[in-house]
Amino acid sequence: MIDCREAVRRMWAYLDHALERGPVEEFETHLEACQRCCGELEFSRHLKEMAAESGSDSLPDPLRRRSELLLGGGGLPTQEGNNP
Repeated sequence: MIDCREAVRRMWAYLDHALERGPVEEFETHLEACQRCCGELEFSRHLKEMAAESGSDSLPDPLRRRSELLLGGGGLPTQEGNNP
């Protein structure tokens, strides 16, 4: 199973439907077991919806990079609850 750091790395591609089947399955399997990443996914979906409401199909690159740093920062625990 992938860890939280990898799940966050895949999150935007998942939301953009840009992952292949294998990585999607790994991501969704991780979400089944990780409440924190489910919350991060909902946050990311909300950001994406806000961008769409503003007339953009996706987040501007600087905002996307900042959100990835925030979500994937060094304090994000792995599935087992340890920092990577």
